[in-house]
Parts: sequence; structure tokens; C-alpha cells
Amino acid sequence: MHLTPFNVGLSNAGSRVRGSFSAALLLCFLAGLWYKDAARAQNSSAPSTISYEQAVFRSLNEHPDLAGYEFRMQAADARVRQAGVGPRPELGLEIEDVAGTGDFNAVESAQTTLGVSWLLQCEVIDRRVQVASGRTSMITTQQQIAALDVAADTARYFLMALAQQDRLSLARRAEIQAREGLADIRRHVRVGKLPQAEASRARAEVEQRSLAAEDVEHEYAIAKYQLAAQWGERSPQFAEVDGSLAISIPAVDIASLRLQISNNPNLATFLNRERIADAEIALAQAEAGIQWRINAGIRRIEATDDFSLVAGISIPLGRRNRNHAEIEALMAEQSQYRSERQALEVALETRVYVMAQQLMHSRHVADAYLKRIIPSLEQALADIESAYKQGKYSYYELASAQQDLIDARLSFLEAQYRGHLYWIEIEKLTGLSLARSGGGK
Repeated sequence: MHLTPFNVGLSNAGSRVRGSFSAALLLCFLAGLWYKDAARAQNSSAPSTISYEQAVFRSLNEHPDLAGYEFRMQAADARVRQAGVGPRPELGLEIEDVAGTGDFNAVESAQTTLGVSWLLQCEVIDRRVQVASGRTSMITTQQQIAALDVAADTARYFLMALAQQDRLSLARRAEIQAREGLADIRRHVRVGKLPQAEASRARAEVEQRSLAAEDVEHEYAIAKYQLAAQWGERSPQFAEVDGSLAISIPAVDIASLRLQISNNPNLATFLNRERIADAEIALAQAEAGIQWRINAGIRRIEATDDFSLVAGISIPLGRRNRNHAEIEALMAEQSQYRSERQALEVALETRVYVMAQQLMHSRHVADAYLKRIIPSLEQALADIESAYKQGKYSYYELASAQQDLIDARLSFLEAQYRGHLYWIEIEKLTGLSLARSGGGK
């Protein structure tokens, strides 16, 4: 999102840092596991403010898109258990030498065999369990990716609400300045020092500043609604967000950040696919191997009124490489996943480099405004205000100096906003906190 400059002033109260964006998105995912009960208790009494950490925790525990993963995991666990279930033994009853001719025309010569047979699939079952377990790991990785996406989206909405909150402070301060200027001009008009037209111009300026503040109020309300929707609320139960864009943007170590790309769960997705392909190859090889069938039972011989044990074994015939084509296809898919992972890793490293460069530029711009440009314009405004009171400058020269300071403060706000957006993107790409992977102060 882009902050469009407009004519407002900056409140000095906004310079105090009250919030921080340094919480790691991945840590937020883990910490959300214990936050659920506390969040429910907190919902009973709506807070007046909400912090960044609270917003991320709530979204991770209550976002609608994450709710389905619990059921997907239950289904995957059930499939793992099902994969460990082997084929059922078969109970067979066989009657021979009955209803024939001669000595076999009745049942006196019958031989009745009651037996059980079962297929030996120990290795095949183990491989099936491995494949099912690999797919469970894939769902876990997908859940982590979804959680990072939700946390990053929440961070962006929180940052937008924070930006609109600071902009609203600017707009209200600018409106106050315009009203103070109108009151001063009216005093000059009453004593004949200024024509009535100047008061009319100043009144129009007040109306414009008032409309600007009203516009920001609407944008602020929208931002809060979007933020609250991250945890399923139809309307925000908080009055404002806790923090300020004045918080400094940290320095980053690009080389260190690029090394942390391996923590990105999107890369883990391809690793999981490779492991699943490994398990499927092993399963195909096991299924192509010899699977013995064992038979055992008891035989009743009617002619002699005797019993005997019977046993047998069945071995499938044919080549053992009958799954050769399937194995080749799985190996090709495995190579494809490996290639796609390498391509994604290069793309992520490049994106981290770009985001880090953009962040450092935003940090440089913000520092320039905060340490050099704004102090110089503040001193110039103080000098002009002193001269204005002595009658050496007109009101509109004073207003021009105020406007220059407003524009500088707004540019500082926009640089801070951009920098924090890049920060959020880097956190999402690396899956780590910049407090650990960067060189920020």
C-alpha cells in the first residue's frame, strides 16, 4: 500500500515508540498454541488497544483459513493407521471326492479341508505407512505456509491501521494549525491590518484540512475492520492499535538473510515431495517383489474317520521388474521436485536481496528526514514564527513554512511505512525474526 502525501501536520506525540514489529512470524505460529485460551478470556472484555503480537496470535488461532488444517491432520493420521492394516486372512472350506460315481457316489469317501490363507506383506505395509506418513508431513508444511501467510497479512493490515492512525494524528494537528491561523487573521482583520479576503481564504483552508482529516478517519476505520477480519470479527472490538510508525527501521545483513532462505516452508514442500517420491519408489519396488501366500488347515477323511494337517505356499510367477515404468516415472518426478526447489531457492534469495536493498534505502531516507531535513525545517519555522510576530513576515509565508515541515514529516512517515512493509516481507521469506538474522539495533 502506498501513502499518498496530503497537507497535514505531524503530532509530536507520535514520535514515542510504543510497539514493535520484531516478533518472528514463525515464533508467532508456535506461540499461538498456548495463546488460544488466553485469547478467549480476553475476548470477554474488549480491549481499547491491540498490539502487533496480540493481532498475530489471534489471527493464527482464529483465522477461518487455518481452521480446516486440524481436520486435514486428523484425516491424514487416520490414513497412516489404515496404511498399517494388512490384508485379512481368508477362511476356506473345500470338499473333495463327493457326489461322484462308483466309490465316490456319496459322501463316504469325501475329504473336507478347512483352512486359512494369508498374504505376507510386511515390507509392503511398512512402505505404505511411510508414504502415508510423508503425506502427513506435507500437510504440516502446508499448515506452516498458511500460518505464515496469515501472519504476514495480519502484519500488513496492522501496519496499515498504524499508518492511518499516525496520518489521522497528522491530519488533526494540521486542522488545529489552520484554525489557529484563522483566529489570528480574524484579529488582524478586526484592527484593519488585513483585508476580509484573507479571512475568507483562511476559512477555506480550515474546511480543506477538516475534509482531509475526515478522509483519513474513513480510511482508518476501514483498516481496523480489515485487521479485525483476520480473526473472524465482523467489527473491530478495539479502539486503536498500539504502536507508531516512528519506530526505527533496523539495519540488515543481506548475506546472513540469504542463508536463512532454507527456513522458508515453501522449500520444505519440495523436500517433502522428494521424500514422498522416495517412499513411493520403495513401495513400488516392494509390490513388484515376491509376495508369498501361506495356506494351513485341517483335512477330514470320511472313509477312515481320520484328520490330517495340510499346509501350502504360493509364489507369484513373472518378472520382478513389472513396476519398472512406474518407478521410472516416480524417479523423474523426484528429479523435477529437486529442480523446482533449486529454482525457487534462487528466486527467494533474489527476492530477499531486493527487499533488503529496498529496506536499507527506506531506512536511509527516513534517517535523512529525521536527523537533517526535519530539524532544519523546524528551526526555519521557529525563526519565521518569531519574525511573523514582529510583523516581518506575512501569515502565508508562515503557512508556507508550516507546509514545508508538514511535507517533510509526511515523507518521513511514508519512508517508515515502506521500510516496515519490506521488513514484514523479509520475515515471511526467511521464516525468522530479523532480531536474530539482522544487524538492527
